[in-house]
Amino acid sequence: MSKRKCYTLTEADTVRVASQNLHEKKIGSMPVLDKNQNVVGIISERDLSQFIYAERFNSNLPISQIMTKELVTCDLNTSVTELMNEMTEKKIRHILIMEDKKLLGIVSIGDVVNHLIDKIKEENKSLKDYINSY
Repeated sequence: MSKRKCYTLTEADTVRVASQNLHEKKIGSMPVLDKNQNVVGIISERDLSQFIYAERFNSNLPISQIMTKELVTCDLNTSVTELMNEMTEKKIRHILIMEDKKLLGIVSIGDVVNHLIDKIKEENKSLKDYINSY
């Protein structure tokens, strides 16, 4: 997950730009960087929908005014179980992968589910192979 491209926005980008990027890239969130390339927030579909619902919609507003600033991060050693627990507890769908304040990537709830499905498929194949070996 840290090897695939991680699309980002700048804090000066507008709600329109964020919405367009999320739509075109078919992703649910994007980290937001300041002018020094430091991660200062994350913008998600949920942030956008809450913004629209609150009837404050202005597509030219900078995303820095609506982004989530309390970052939830993990590192490359974080287990899938830890990710699941964190996502469930905080009711979030994306966690930034960081190392020494450097953005390495992003993990989504879909990534976690796909990992679990692959693990179950492997276990299922191993059990079938074991049963068929007798």
